Amino acid sequence: MTPRCSAVSNGTPRAGQSPNGCRGFTLPELIIIISILGILSWLAYPKVVAMDEIKLDAAARRMAADLRYAQSLAMSKRVIHGLLFEPSLGRYTVFAPTSGSPITDPADRARPMRVDYTSRSEFKGVLIQSAAFGSTPGVTFDYFGVPRDTAGVDLTSDGRVVLSYQGVTDTVLVAPQTGMVTTR
Repeated sequence: MTPRCSAVSNGTPRAGQSPNGCRGFTLPELIIIISILGILSWLAYPKVVAMDEIKLDAAARRMAADLRYAQSLAMSKRVIHGLLFEPSLGRYTVFAPTSGSPITDPADRARPMRVDYTSRSEFKGVLIQSAAFGSTPGVTFDYFGVPRDTAGVDLTSDGRVVLSYQGVTDTVLVAPQTGMVTTR
């Protein structure tokens, strides 16, 4: 690589040099640099856009984990546990044995296990669009881990909760009979 600035030997600039002896970038060099910057920004763009989906994915994974937690508590303690969803309020409550008795949050023993998407900063803006488990907006698990709606009727099809954030949706499913929880 040639130096960009060189001393002028006899006081007169060489061909292609400015009077102070400094050369600029050539057109091919500028085109290559701009092309590299364009490619790098094009590669980085999807990572920036995906940040919106991270909040929705975190909310769906938390809900799925809480469903699995209620199911495991029902099987280990042999007491009905469940989740009651309140889409209009943007929250759900983990309860046992009835929806009027929330369990204690294992992360903060001073409060009930209620996840409110409107007040928690990590889920701010996530909406519970709908919750359907048979004919009710909640699900219970018996001591075998079998899911039922909150009226006590076995699920005949997937129970589902639809979450949305800035036009993107995610669905949490609970399979009938097995209670397997998945997110899509």
